Amino acid sequence: MHITVILFARLRREAGLETLHLELPPGATARDAAHAVETQHHLSLRGCMIAVNETYATPDTPLSDHDEVAFLPPVAGGAPDDTDDEVHVTAAPLALAEADAFLVRAPYGAQAYFVGTVRSPNQGQDILYIDYEAYAPMAERIMRDALKRARTRHDIGRAYIAHRVGRLKPGEASILIGVASAHRRVALEACDFLIEHLKVHIPVWKLEVTASGERWVDGQTPTTTL
Repeated sequence: MHITVILFARLRREAGLETLHLELPPGATARDAAHAVETQHHLSLRGCMIAVNETYATPDTPLSDHDEVAFLPPVAGGAPDDTDDEVHVTAAPLALAEADAFLVRAPYGAQAYFVGTVRSPNQGQDILYIDYEAYAPMAERIMRDALKRARTRHDIGRAYIAHRVGRLKPGEASILIGVASAHRRVALEACDFLIEHLKVHIPVWKLEVTASGERWVDGQTPTTTL
């Protein structure tokens, strides 16, 4: 069977490729795909998470013909679109005004926002810029899932989540979360829940560049790894 493999962050750089194509026997698993990638492209996938068709999976997940398998290094911190929410991954600058225009409606007496920006210095070194990379379709799916989880805890109205990719300089916004609700406490608590959840689960990687070199920012593994 034919399998498409997508690599991200350090894996893409080490392989020199973003997309690979494998021929695997019927009954193969994600682990078999990982072994083929490691053997053919001299990569180590140890500690990497797996997604099959944009959903987190385990090494034992069986594969089918034409599946898409993504190998994801630890992330640096699905359902249909809800018409009352806006989620997207974008290379464009993030703007509070856009979120505000989307969230402010008569039924909602409160809007709470979280904006994450590039910090410098970090760990004692001045940051020149950070390159953000994301598995965009899966990231947007996880944003929607996070909103579903938030709604089981809080009576929120509209919500807005945007994550930027590409090269960002100190002071530029990398993530913007906005929540509208009838009352301020709900909006504030939902905002806090969303950022804490997303920084662990969203597949985004950060390559931090200083005058002395570059490094991938250490990430977290929210699911089973190889």
